[in-house]
Amino acid sequence: MGNQENWKIARNEGVVRAFLKGWDNRDVEACMAVVTDDMCYLNQPLEAIRGKANVRKMIASIFVPAKKVEFKLVNVFGHENKVITERVDQWDWNGSGTWQMALKVCGMFELTDDGKIYEWREYYDNEYWTKMGGPSLEL
Repeated sequence: MGNQENWKIARNEGVVRAFLKGWDNRDVEACMAVVTDDMCYLNQPLEAIRGKANVRKMIASIFVPAKKVEFKLVNVFGHENKVITERVDQWDWNGSGTWQMALKVCGMFELTDDGKIYEWREYYDNEYWTKMGGPSLEL
């Protein structure tokens, strides 16, 4: 693997980290700054959410009940235009300062040549998400 490929992989990992940091800061615009206008969010097993405006709406709707969010990265690795994250997403729904949910998630991000996220797929236990107070992720 050459220096150009290594640089691109490192850049893509940085873009994904910035996207996830936007979640930690509950900052929708920080998340939207690194995605394409036609991005696709596929949250298994739900229907795909297409387009930046719809993804913005979905993220903003989660930030309403979520008083605090922290995406703890366990592993991050890139290959070509893909970045995979293994995470524990922690949620404080009631503002108590304690986590009411710790959700294990594997995320796959695909990026354009200029370093924007155009596809984001998440794999996790949706039944656990709902049982632990997670809001609907459908538009």
